[in-house]
Amino acid sequence: MRHDERFVCLGSPVHADETRSAAVCRAPSGEERLVITARGYVLIVDAGSGHCTQLAFPEGHLDYPFACMSSESGLLYTGAGQKIMVLDPFQERFIYWAEPAPEEEIVGFSFAEDAAGHVYFTTYPGCELFRMDPVSMACTRLTRLHTRQKYAMSLAAGKDGWVYAGIGTAEAGVAAYCLADGTLLHLQGEGLMETVRGSGQVRLGSDGHVYASLPTLGESEPEGTCTANWFRLQDGKAAALAAENTPPDVAFVYKGTGYYKLHRDLSGGRSVTGYQLADGELVIREPDGSQTVVPLAYQGNGAALSPMTGGPDGMLYGTSNHPLHLYRYDPQRQDLVNLGGKLVENGGGGNICAYAVQGPYLVGAAYAGGFVHRLDTRMPLESGSSSGRNPVLLLADERIHRPRCAVAHPGGEHVLIGGFPGYGAVGGGLVELNVHQETWTVYEDHDIVPNQSTLCLGTLSSGDVIGGSSIETPGGADPAAEEAVLYRLDWRQRRVSERWTPVPGAREISLLLVDAYDRVHALTADSVYFIFDPSRGIVLYQQDLSEWGGIVRQGLILIQDRQGQEQIIGLLSRGIFKVQTDTLKPQLLSLLPVEATSGLAFLEGRLYFGCGSELWSYFMEEGDCSDEL
Repeated sequence: MRHDERFVCLGSPVHADETRSAAVCRAPSGEERLVITARGYVLIVDAGSGHCTQLAFPEGHLDYPFACMSSESGLLYTGAGQKIMVLDPFQERFIYWAEPAPEEEIVGFSFAEDAAGHVYFTTYPGCELFRMDPVSMACTRLTRLHTRQKYAMSLAAGKDGWVYAGIGTAEAGVAAYCLADGTLLHLQGEGLMETVRGSGQVRLGSDGHVYASLPTLGESEPEGTCTANWFRLQDGKAAALAAENTPPDVAFVYKGTGYYKLHRDLSGGRSVTGYQLADGELVIREPDGSQTVVPLAYQGNGAALSPMTGGPDGMLYGTSNHPLHLYRYDPQRQDLVNLGGKLVENGGGGNICAYAVQGPYLVGAAYAGGFVHRLDTRMPLESGSSSGRNPVLLLADERIHRPRCAVAHPGGEHVLIGGFPGYGAVGGGLVELNVHQETWTVYEDHDIVPNQSTLCLGTLSSGDVIGGSSIETPGGADPAAEEAVLYRLDWRQRRVSERWTPVPGAREISLLLVDAYDRVHALTADSVYFIFDPSRGIVLYQQDLSEWGGIVRQGLILIQDRQGQEQIIGLLSRGIFKVQTDTLKPQLLSLLPVEATSGLAFLEGRLYFGCGSELWSYFMEEGDCSDEL
């Protein structure tokens, strides 16, 4: 078999798109259109006739929107990646697009309109405020709303000549910008004795004033939980409302939370209650209380694949990423099936990021929210709410809001799961789950590695656990550590007994596994491969593999050849490599025909990995390997 013939594309398991934000646009004539934004396009829906028009982003731009807004004139404003866009939904064309902040990752993180028709929008991670002229469409940078906070997820322009932004996530607050003289103020809740994690929220009231809600630590609540206080904003100052009152005159023009929000609603007493592209339907509540379901006709993109794994039943399992659909591949029958989005409870727009096999169970941990699911491969799949549901949701914990790794403990009962914490937090937790008893313990970051998160896990022959950490804080906080470490968790005492810094200066140890000789094989975020001996606390070997590409989660597995020798197989974005545990030197098996984005499983003599939305396999030649360990 020729080298390039060893690669096979098995197709895209999931053809479904995640709904992002949406808006009801109303023309001066009273005509309405619902516009749903998605990755790379908008879907324009006539809620009366059910007619749908799919319109690609200008210049083939393919990225996720995070917010949108319908203007008083009936135009839709949205952003995706670095591009800001203006749509006329009635002419069904984009009338303007630009990249006003090429140094930013996202423009259009939140939107607002003032009485003169000027449109304001924010950016990430610079937290910049821009203004767009409604006639010329020229974009002007006004200010940076905060020097440390990255998120400005709500925006409102008041009749007082100020623009207000709810900012966070590490420190909740409100930024106030005066249009007349450029004054920038930062407001926090009255009586706050300490910084509170979260985000401020601002809303325009029907009286033309802006109102804000800010989280405050509840005196009678557990540490870290918050209740909301409301404030009226005027001339850059905040006046608290009575604690028992939510402002009755606030025009809540947005419904929903996060990136799934609807701006405005239908007229005539009709109300949009659901608009899921993944389910292919728009649900409208009629004035008499009945429901109308409108099919959403669109051509979906293939959804990007998340890490995958081989199950104890010999099947390949994985999920798509935004939306979360579970898929399964039978290598013997060569049957690839999308099992849908309803099997995984509270799956929504996330993905299962890490797996571990413990006996007949496949345990998966999902973003967002640290949801941990258990699938019994002996039982039929069941999505109902009865006791027979399979997979079943066992727990959810914000301390692993963004899971990144899981490992089965050799004792036969436990799975350990690590990951990043929620928005604004520093240092993730480590979950110890008993899959049989359905009980768990969560270790805080200060119990494991203070101010760091566990990104990869393995186990030693003694039962002790080896973990690799990251100093990164993807939820918006500032890192509070200098470099990543390896640690050893004493299983009997359930405490960390040793910590090492194997690669000085590395910010993250992304992947690891432990071979039969208790040597740790690992990759940093910069694709530096190293082998570490925890018994002596020394690095045995180190090599930069970045010429073969960047890190692919989960890109390290341990297999066994037909002579019983272990091999480590690694996947980077541009190549597959192997490490025989007797020579300890990485060898390139093959460069990839398409860039890899997720991995890695081995079944029936083939490696499986994801390239965007496509599932690919690579045939291992006879004598290379037999069974995954």
